[in-house]
Amino acid sequence: MLALSIDRQSGDALAYLRRKGYTFPAVWLGPDLARAYPKPEGLPVTVVRGKDGRVAQAEKGQLFAEDVAELARWV
Repeated sequence: MLALSIDRQSGDALAYLRRKGYTFPAVWLGPDLARAYPKPEGLPVTVVRGKDGRVAQAEKGQLFAEDVAELARWV
């Protein structure tokens, strides 16, 4: 899993991760990265990469247990 933060400042994202005790990788969507990856229209966004490294599936919005089970087919 990789989190992509859309906070206005990277420090805000880091503080949130620390406060929640999250240890998964996270990247701040700063100006440079935003040119390649525009801000999503809905949150959260879940992107699954296939074994070949290509995007296999992308979902916008809340996922339920059955949605996550469906994503497992790509693992």
